[in-house]
Amino acid sequence: MFLRVKKVNAFTDSLDGGNPAGVALNPPSLTEEQMKLVSQLLNVSETAFLFPSEKADYRLRFFSPEVEVALCGHATIATFFSLAQGGKISKEKKVVTQETNIGVLPVKILRNKKGEVERVTMTQGKPSFKNIDFNWKDVADALCTPVENIDTSLPKQVVSTGLFTLPVCIKSFEALKSLKPDFNKIKKLCHKLQAGSFHVFTFETIDESSVYHARNFAPLYGVNEDPVTGTANGAVCSYLIRNGIIDDNKLICEQGDIIGRAGRVFVEIENDTVMVGGKAKIVEEKDIEV
Repeated sequence: MFLRVKKVNAFTDSLDGGNPAGVALNPPSLTEEQMKLVSQLLNVSETAFLFPSEKADYRLRFFSPEVEVALCGHATIATFFSLAQGGKISKEKKVVTQETNIGVLPVKILRNKKGEVERVTMTQGKPSFKNIDFNWKDVADALCTPVENIDTSLPKQVVSTGLFTLPVCIKSFEALKSLKPDFNKIKKLCHKLQAGSFHVFTFETIDESSVYHARNFAPLYGVNEDPVTGTANGAVCSYLIRNGIIDDNKLICEQGDIIGRAGRVFVEIENDTVMVGGKAKIVEEKDIEV
């Protein structure tokens, strides 16, 4: 069976930046193994599969090469950019809804005066926080960095707006850049802590307007390093605000520069509503055999 798919870079408007996602619009009936295979063949961290919905405008399912994930920020941005840019969503319609495994969530389409898609913004799940107990030395060991490079004063929590992640604050950009993690150790710790990833960040940034610079390690999902992550950045910004570490509610998160996939994630938080947005660029469209 051949499947028509797009490869779309999210959180960037360049052909070589951001986070590539697979997008399958109105696919035929596929098994879960076939949907995982698509991400493997496209060499992307997640692929979004768009289906009809009785509860929303669309139903989306997200598959990494290893598992189905409940929500994926960059694949959502990629999907709705593709729909809007391809004329599948009318220019008059500014908000559409997606049915996901965590519920029905709105997606906003922002266009410029020419009618071109300027930004896609998704509402994520309500932030969920879990206090956990672990040793920072184990985290440092998994990241292959001295524990002195980690700000261990931050609360020990995992946080989710769709997928749980462990926030880890590194004291300098140079230390973040030089990380060469042990992905097997991260995978074991993620399993133990019931987190999908380590979201490792520093408040030293490239752009003055950014809140932090991040790297995301998700070997539990078959993705050693995810270039630019929507759900994790939304979750970690919620964590920083909830714990009084920052007080701004409109934020820009940097990610991907260190591995040559520069992207920017726009996060807005109002009470418990987390919105994450960015640009996108369609890289290619092709048929693959599954």
